Amino acid sequence: MSSAELTAEMLSRAGLLRRFGGMVYDAMILIALWMITLFVLVALNNGNAVTGYGIQALLFLETFFFFAWFWREDGQTVGMMAWRMRVVSNNGAPLTLTQITTRFAGACLSGICLGLGYFWILVDPDRRSWGDIMSDSHVVVEPKQAKQPKQPKKEG
Repeated sequence: MSSAELTAEMLSRAGLLRRFGGMVYDAMILIALWMITLFVLVALNNGNAVTGYGIQALLFLETFFFFAWFWREDGQTVGMMAWRMRVVSNNGAPLTLTQITTRFAGACLSGICLGLGYFWILVDPDRRSWGDIMSDSHVVVEPKQAKQPKQPKKEG
């Protein structure tokens, strides 16, 4: 592979800062979702606080289903859409539930290790995080959409 081909390939893979940008967007949405869930649970509990492992498990499952739904539907969360990224399987097929679950587990492991799995992107020649490697997938940057010329207004 020539250096020009390698450079073009690397540019199509999402880097660390772009991924972190998408994560910030998704985190804001998830926090809002968790707040709504907790407000409902507190209301159902007559205004008393809700705590415990059951609540933590519920929020964890909400997080998993948030990512699973978006990754399965079109390979993009809202944050990934905003930053023009898409997760794709290495074989070109849509992600399977097994890949999604493994990818999510890799993201959790990366978080437990203080983000080391994401910083791995800086040393991996294919810009893969631990979740990418574990799930046989990768994150690509989508090209910018060409702006459509404005159509003249019809009079009448």
